[in-house]
Amino acid sequence: MSANSVAVVALDLHKKFTRAVTMDPGGEVMDDRRVHHADHSEMESFFREFERGTDVVMEATFNWPWVADLAEKCGLRPHLGDPMRIKDFRKGLPKSDRKDCIAEGSLWLKEMFPEAYLAPIGVRRMRALFRMRGLFVKMRTALKCNVHGQLFRAGVLLEEESSIFSLKGRAALKLLDLDEAERTELARKFALLGDLDVHIKEVERALKLDLKDNDDARIVDSLPGFGMITSHGFLAEVGELKRFPNGRALAAYAGVLPLDNESADKDLGKHTGKHSNRFLKWILLEAVNGAVKKSARMRSLLERVKAKNRKQPGKARVAVARELAELAYLLLSRRVLYTESPPPRPGSRVNGKHRTTRPGNTKTRRRTKTSEPPRKSFPLTGKKLVRPKGRRRASSVKE
Repeated sequence: MSANSVAVVALDLHKKFTRAVTMDPGGEVMDDRRVHHADHSEMESFFREFERGTDVVMEATFNWPWVADLAEKCGLRPHLGDPMRIKDFRKGLPKSDRKDCIAEGSLWLKEMFPEAYLAPIGVRRMRALFRMRGLFVKMRTALKCNVHGQLFRAGVLLEEESSIFSLKGRAALKLLDLDEAERTELARKFALLGDLDVHIKEVERALKLDLKDNDDARIVDSLPGFGMITSHGFLAEVGELKRFPNGRALAAYAGVLPLDNESADKDLGKHTGKHSNRFLKWILLEAVNGAVKKSARMRSLLERVKAKNRKQPGKARVAVARELAELAYLLLSRRVLYTESPPPRPGSRVNGKHRTTRPGNTKTRRRTKTSEPPRKSFPLTGKKLVRPKGRRRASSVKE
């Protein structure tokens, strides 16, 4: 096999091995083999067979990062494909590992490969921190719910205002009349909760270090409803902002852009797509809770959409989430902080001009300091300008 004649290397990734197919510019299969994952040196030696700059295509499966990093280390150019769109291309065709690789390579040679975003290592590290914290918080919430369930099964009713996980609540639990088995089970669960709290705080300290000198984080944090955790998660899930042409594309990626669903004369209404970044969608929907409390603008938007869709109140939350996504794109593009008041208009005092207001008139007349006095006649005809005094009255038309 000549390395110079190789056009593309197509990979079908699995847990324990990878099916690799090498194709020439004409689409003919030159080599077909299995590369095992037990020893990474086997994959590295396989990549070393090709000259630098050779394209390597693969689906964006759960274990693509180490393969893409290894291919890049060997001088190759890895590319990720959208699994759902590749599946649509092959709908109705026979399926096997070999055929999947050949389909990926053929799409690449025909310039029809649905390429997905290959996040760099820095972005993946930020995502791992944010998602790890989310996993620990989810585990902590499930464990707390389990503690409540255990107490309910034991017939222990607590006041809703009190928290059994505070110091005062834990002291009250020690005074309860529980048998030894129940008390031992509670002690183990509270010990595990303490460990989770320690790990969550460590992850949050790492998040603060990432955001310490990050100007983008300060911009996103200025939006209503965003904080340290949501700002970090938003930037991590978005990655490179330049890959989105506008705020609408970012909202679609986050899954908060309503899509049309109609055919012929049937309109089934708009709905958000499931093919999106679920972590980014969760961040935006969580930010809605704080945004409607802090921002009158967001609260007004929520009430307007809710009034139009009384049977579907969730649409109002999605509308606010979309507004936050598009605002975040706009602020990051212009490198400015969010302000509740609109920006100054041309002719305002900020731009070196001032406004003059007539007595008894709420409208403003803009005039620069060096402007000439108002004209008293038309510039071409010389006809005198007649300015009516007082309020205008509707003139009667004689027949």
